[in-house]
Amino acid sequence: MESFVTQAIQSALHGKRTFCKFLSANDTGLTGGHQAGIYISKPSIAILFPEPGKKGENKQRWVKIRWQDDFETDTRFIYYGKGTRNEYRITNFGRGFPFLKPEYTGALFILTQLTEEDYRGYVLNTEDDINLFFDTFDFF
Repeated sequence: MESFVTQAIQSALHGKRTFCKFLSANDTGLTGGHQAGIYISKPSIAILFPEPGKKGENKQRWVKIRWQDDFETDTRFIYYGKGTRNEYRITNFGRGFPFLKPEYTGALFILTQLTEEDYRGYVLNTEDDINLFFDTFDFF
């Protein structure tokens, strides 16, 4: 069986778009905050929506994400634009989702868009795997 890092590299090479970030303490619930899901920075919204959200409105869409080539979630991409909020998140992973736990703070989250509704997600939690992923794409 291929390692997760190899699968993540292949997904990034063959997908339409790929986004990656290190999971923050807010993403994993370590801070005890009320935020839900994984925060996505505004310059990266093209992987979530074809057009940016509009202030004063919330916007959402549902997609399927296959995680670690093992299990699938029906997941929500959401733009929170009402009130003082102005942010994008990935939410609704389902009960028992293993990767939004404090022990994954600092892990590398990788999301690849294959089609408009089909995505692959990976979470790399070892220094060796993270370095191999970045070395493949000559990030640093």
